Amino acid sequence: MRRWPLLRSCILAAVVSALSAPHATQAESQTSAMPPESKGHIITITEQGPSPVQVRMSKNDKMAFFLNDTSDSLLTITVEYKEHSTHCSSGNLKINTDGSIRSTEPIAPKDFASSCFHDRGTYSFTVNGLKNHPLGARGSIIIE
Repeated sequence: MRRWPLLRSCILAAVVSALSAPHATQAESQTSAMPPESKGHIITITEQGPSPVQVRMSKNDKMAFFLNDTSDSLLTITVEYKEHSTHCSSGNLKINTDGSIRSTEPIAPKDFASSCFHDRGTYSFTVNGLKNHPLGARGSIIIE
């Protein structure tokens, strides 16, 4: 739970950014979950799996937060970067030489992990530790 104040700060910054951004047309708002001025996206992990399952972000969004919103599941996360580069992740994720980032310890309920994305492309991720998904719940992050 030690990272919760940081997550609240990040959420607050995203909300302030969204509220201060120019209003988008209806067509623009349907193609993007967050305004171009935002700097991150939250993927909420529930017992049913990640939500949203597929995240589309602009290259300017930079950061994805994986929030464990379960009541008692200890989660691990793997993000496949493959040929894409990264140089940042939260302390509970480790950048590996095989082109992935993995949890170094379970992510407790109401805790989170985060990673940044610098290159356009598709990054698949797997969340393990969910009772309803014994083989892991999969999703993807698409940087446009």
